[in-house]
Amino acid sequence: MPGRILIVEDETVLREGLLQLFSEEGYETRAAATLGSARRELRQNSYDLLILDLKLPDGSGLDLLSELHEPDSPLVLVVTAFPEVKTAVRALKEGAYDYINKPYDLDELQLTVERALETRQLRSEVEGCRQRQRHRLRRSVKQLVGDSERMQHLRQLIQRVASSSNTTALILGESGVGKELVAEAIHFQSDRQDGPLLKVNCAAIPANLLESELFGHEKGAFTDAKAARKGVFELAHRGTLFLDEIAEMPLELQAKLLRVLEERTLMRLGGDRPIRVDVRIVAATNRSLGDQVSEGRFRQDLYFRLNVVPLLVPPLREHREDIVQLAELFLRQLESQIPGKDCRLSEAAKSALEYYPWPGNVRELKNVIERALLLHGEGEIEPVDLALEPASVEKMPESGVETLAEVERAHILNIYRQTGCNKSQTADLLGINRLTLRRKLKDFNVD
Repeated sequence: MPGRILIVEDETVLREGLLQLFSEEGYETRAAATLGSARRELRQNSYDLLILDLKLPDGSGLDLLSELHEPDSPLVLVVTAFPEVKTAVRALKEGAYDYINKPYDLDELQLTVERALETRQLRSEVEGCRQRQRHRLRRSVKQLVGDSERMQHLRQLIQRVASSSNTTALILGESGVGKELVAEAIHFQSDRQDGPLLKVNCAAIPANLLESELFGHEKGAFTDAKAARKGVFELAHRGTLFLDEIAEMPLELQAKLLRVLEERTLMRLGGDRPIRVDVRIVAATNRSLGDQVSEGRFRQDLYFRLNVVPLLVPPLREHREDIVQLAELFLRQLESQIPGKDCRLSEAAKSALEYYPWPGNVRELKNVIERALLLHGEGEIEPVDLALEPASVEKMPESGVETLAEVERAHILNIYRQTGCNKSQTADLLGINRLTLRRKLKDFNVD
């Protein structure tokens, strides 16, 4: 297995012999005769494995071993001509991978080096997987931004659901509000985060294939079943399964899904033995499952089983105070993918974004920002760069208002007067919280 090896050995014959041996084996190998030269090598280059003699002219190899505790430090294979149990125990306590006495058998040494490098690679892959998971967690949580009461409440609810690893959750909300991000946040904040997160869009898979996709099949279960295949329930074992568009699942499959949720076992298509699974189910829909139940399109018992903890993701128009924050987040993310881009939203553009009704919700907002960034040059992005649909922009007063800021002021004060100066009702009608309304009224010099 290729790798980078540093040999720290003061005996010239041994050092040169090991250097030649492992170089011929295809390893990138260097050598050092003292602790000082070994430290210089480790500062200047990265290594996967350190073959370290304990007795060196300028000190003990244990001193160097005690310094190697960073995540990217090499594994250490300790060798010495003075075997003592206490020395071996100390080396292992300091983090050595293994311990070999001189004179050593070359075949044994080579095998130990191979095992050490395999361990190093596995650790690196595990750490890489964890970093990707942390990145996905940051992505999902960061995009659920907003200081509005609605978004703060949603984030709190996500944390509560995540803290219970078996609780089923039902995510509700219009298309484009970010239901998948909520599912990701639940998974990556739970103790299932090291397990798989699998996603199935029930509306995107034909009904005759969905059962096999979910539960798997045995060889010969149907015409094209030439080999046994696991379904996503088995593949998501000890993790999370996100069932998007759950309202589109056929009724006959709903019964089988309910049985899996209740019994935590499944039967593959064509199978004759139950298979136990440990999976948290997070479902999502943009429809009212209550209405679907009334119309006979969704099983009431499954609805109750899924609806243990409902999480309602509000449409963007109901938390307008978060729009600019989201837009600026998307702008920064997209700029990082386009070298040389340095744009910002003008105040007029921010106001235009806040007034737009966003029928496509957060997904539409991200698309608008991406389009503006790609088509705009440098500097401030203006309302014209956003290219919002004129027919969809909320109607604004036509006389006596020259700027969007004045339009906002007139609209807020009009609603405020209509409610008899009731701040709670005004905030509810405007889709903002009372703190935001109070701040705006203060800016308008209204008590």
